[in-house]
Amino acid sequence: MHTARNTEWEVQLVIRAAAGDESSFASLIEIHRPSLTSLAMRLLRNPDDAQDAVQETFVKAYRAIKDFDCNRPLKPWLCRICSNCCVDTVRNRHKEGYSLDQNEIEVEDTRDIEEDTTGMLRQGQILEAINRLPARYKKIIMMRHFKHMDVVEIASALNKPEGTIKSWLFRARHMLKHDLAPAMA
Repeated sequence: MHTARNTEWEVQLVIRAAAGDESSFASLIEIHRPSLTSLAMRLLRNPDDAQDAVQETFVKAYRAIKDFDCNRPLKPWLCRICSNCCVDTVRNRHKEGYSLDQNEIEVEDTRDIEEDTTGMLRQGQILEAINRLPARYKKIIMMRHFKHMDVVEIASALNKPEGTIKSWLFRARHMLKHDLAPAMA
C-alpha cells in the first residue's frame, strides 16, 4: 500500500517534470541520485567518473522525460540511461588512452592488491554462477542486483505476484550460495 502511494507520487512528479516543472525534476534527481551513484561507482570504480556519469544521466533523462511512459517504473529507466553513460565513459577511456596517472593510486600494502585480485576473481565466479542459473532465476537476479529493481518493480515487469518473485529470489540466492560454496571457502 505504501509503495503504491510512492509510485503515484513519483508519477505526478514525472508528469510535472515532462510539462517543464524544474522543481519536480529536481525532486526526482534527489530521490534517485543515491542509487544511480552506487550503480555508477560499481561500474566505473572512480568517484569523479561516477559523478560525471550520474550528471550525464540526469541531463539525458531531462531531455527525454517528455517521451517517458508513466505506466512504467522510473528507476529502471534511469538505471539503463546511467549504465549507458558508464559504458560511454569506459569507451572514452580506451579512445583517449586512459592513464593511471589520471587517478593516482597509492599502494600501502601488497595485501590490498591480493584482496583486490581475490575480489575480482570472486566476482567472476559469481557472474559465472549466475549464468548457470535457470533462465527465470537468472533474469530476476539480474533485475534485482544489476538493474536495481525492487520486488514490486520486478513483479510488475514480469506480470507475476510479488510472493512468486520473493520465492524465486530466495531459490536463486540459495542456488548461488550452494554453487559458490566450494569457491568461496
